[in-house]
Amino acid sequence: MDRRTILFIVLSVGFLIVWWTVFPPQPARRTPAVPTDASGPAAQATPGPGAAETPGLPGPVGSTPSLAGVGGAAAGTPATRPDVPAGTRVEAPSEEEVAIETPLVGIRLTNRGARVTSWRLKKYPDDAGHPLELVSHAGRSLDHLPLQFLLEDPDATKRLKEALYRVTRREGTEGGTAFTEVSFAWSDGRGLAATKTLHLPHASYLADVRFAAEDGGRALTPTLVWGGGFGAHNGQEKGQYADTCFGVLNAEGRAIEKRPQGSLKPDAPWLQDGMVHWAGVEDKYFAAVFVPARPTAGRARFELLRLVEDGKEEFHLSLALGLPGLSEVKLFVGPKDYDILKGMGIGLERLLDFGFFGVIALPLFYAMKFLQRYTGNYGWTIVILTVVIRVLFFPLLYSGQIKMRVMQEKMKRVQPKVKAMRERYHRLEKKEAEKGNAGARHKLRQEMNEELMKLYRDEDINPLGSMSGCLPILLQIPILYAFYTILSISIELRRAPFMLWIRDLSQKDPYYVTPIIMGATQLVQQVMTSSSIPDPAQRRMMYLMPIMFTWIFLNFPSGLVLYWLVNNLLGIGQQYLINKRAANDKTAA
Repeated sequence: MDRRTILFIVLSVGFLIVWWTVFPPQPARRTPAVPTDASGPAAQATPGPGAAETPGLPGPVGSTPSLAGVGGAAAGTPATRPDVPAGTRVEAPSEEEVAIETPLVGIRLTNRGARVTSWRLKKYPDDAGHPLELVSHAGRSLDHLPLQFLLEDPDATKRLKEALYRVTRREGTEGGTAFTEVSFAWSDGRGLAATKTLHLPHASYLADVRFAAEDGGRALTPTLVWGGGFGAHNGQEKGQYADTCFGVLNAEGRAIEKRPQGSLKPDAPWLQDGMVHWAGVEDKYFAAVFVPARPTAGRARFELLRLVEDGKEEFHLSLALGLPGLSEVKLFVGPKDYDILKGMGIGLERLLDFGFFGVIALPLFYAMKFLQRYTGNYGWTIVILTVVIRVLFFPLLYSGQIKMRVMQEKMKRVQPKVKAMRERYHRLEKKEAEKGNAGARHKLRQEMNEELMKLYRDEDINPLGSMSGCLPILLQIPILYAFYTILSISIELRRAPFMLWIRDLSQKDPYYVTPIIMGATQLVQQVMTSSSIPDPAQRRMMYLMPIMFTWIFLNFPSGLVLYWLVNNLLGIGQQYLINKRAANDKTAA
């Protein structure tokens, strides 16, 4: 296998990685609908097909019947009723804001509808250096906010959203850890009532949410909302990944299902019935996820809400999760940090997808974190880890490339004979073609192949012998892909500086210096490699590769570019040793 083929394989793998990242596979949509907030600004969301259908109707043909009312109790499963005195009107005299401050988060809630208006992460700044806001501006503009209740009855939904809940607050410690608990209660005194409680340990991103509602003496289980929109997709953050929001679902024990906002249409929500383990919205580095106290039969609806501001139309992803019969969920709102997620013990570490080669990626990930403790800089950590990987593979790579180089030199030496042979047979074929003798032309081709194989045997050339040099390179592909995955998803690289102008390894080089240098080093490596390739066309193709790679890497995170640049520099050193060895062997011969 020649160098051109090797480069084609590596480039193909890189192309597939980019394609899967930008255009992940989209499962077939399901079409049944659940109730949406039909009142207020949230009604600007374009309803999906069948949005007016009653949620208790059966689902598509061949499916199990849908749950009996997303906003009501499932058959045979009693729902919790609000803890408010029957027939008593309970409400606050005026609207007020409730604040929860912990070392990790700053949360603001309004008693109007008992909803979240702000959820900031104190340890993760935005572009302006302020704590990152995970409640989208769109949610406030649409009046469609996290922890909002949705019911089957649009009028009841509107009343619960506009109600002024009475607030009680409790501070304390549990197991030596401080917590804050805020409870909301409201009742109109005529049968419609609701309560919500948010319990948040100060040392955790995981909150407990308890909720209940009833209407006319009938206990309900409201649908919970996170929306519209999520996190930094409100102008606070810029860069390659700041505008990609995903719906994420773990249901029926299947693989985690993720769909980018761009894959949904305003009139076609993504709706999923079944046993819900957890559901939420996420971007590259952060997530807001509802986790039922136990896997529960429910319905998740991801839809686009339409917002028009200053004459500009935008769509924002919203999640509505109905869990009939359940009155408590855990709510994670925070960073997709693998150690934090795994430490919760509820399976949220699966939000981070280490890919097909996860068994390799995880050790590399922990090796990167281990080295960072000593370097204090993730840029130098990437450099050191790249060197270590290259050194580990050096014996295999060096041996394999030496064999390839020897075979290339032999092929180069016999090229004049091969060319003369092919020209001779071409002239003979031309003569036979003029005579119209197709059988003779076929015989000539067989004779040429036999003579060519005899030449290779006489010169001790095995045309497939260079394949032995490909194996070490192919063995690297899983490690390259695993390292690529780590650098692509690790929140540790977010806003991690390297040196000089590179202040964020998770974003592209603002001046494109490192991609250009990377392309130059790759060109040097190609020139050094192609000196033994006899075919001028192959050499020209190899010289085009650095241009293609430079263009591809211009907008890649600078941490990835740094890895590839260091790898190229080490490759140049290795190729120098190979060329020197080849020159010495040639002189001795």
